[in-house]
Amino acid sequence: MDKESLIKQFTSKKAKDYTYAIIFFLIFSFFIFFVIRPNLVNVFSLQEELGKLQILDTGYENVIKKIINIQTFLETNRSDLYLLDQAVSSTPQINKLVQDIEAAASSSGIIVTQINISKIDLKDKTVRTKKNILTVNIATHAGFRDAREFVNYLITERRLKTLKSVTLDRNEKSASSSAELDIKIDLEGYYL
Repeated sequence: MDKESLIKQFTSKKAKDYTYAIIFFLIFSFFIFFVIRPNLVNVFSLQEELGKLQILDTGYENVIKKIINIQTFLETNRSDLYLLDQAVSSTPQINKLVQDIEAAASSSGIIVTQINISKIDLKDKTVRTKKNILTVNIATHAGFRDAREFVNYLITERRLKTLKSVTLDRNEKSASSSAELDIKIDLEGYYL
């Protein structure tokens, strides 16, 4: 083929149409791969991120509703919150518990002979989700009425306490009905 026939074939209508079609497809594929595809990928990733953010938004909305409910509860019960702190304190307050026992003993007219308090770690600063237990063992000698008054006084105090066991033993040597009893009380106090 000579040069003139080649030029004639390239300048023919059919060759021009194919050349325009090839150039169009090259430019179109360039735009598809380098302009349209990244935008489509970006749109789909943003759509996925929007879905995740909507889920996160509903979670935050639920948390905010809970906070508002708690705040409303605190506002309506603000005047009674000191009672909760007195019932279950945030620290063991051993001295307050011993003072309560001494006050109960003096008001009921008995003498406490022994108080044993369970081992407590006062340096423990970890936050716990359940209550901590402070066990107190009390030993005394008293009549039945005084013992009943002592137990009633312990129960009516504001600090939350549980009587685990109350043991009343009569001294066999003294046979009278007004004889003093050996009283052992296992008491549990609670703190946070």
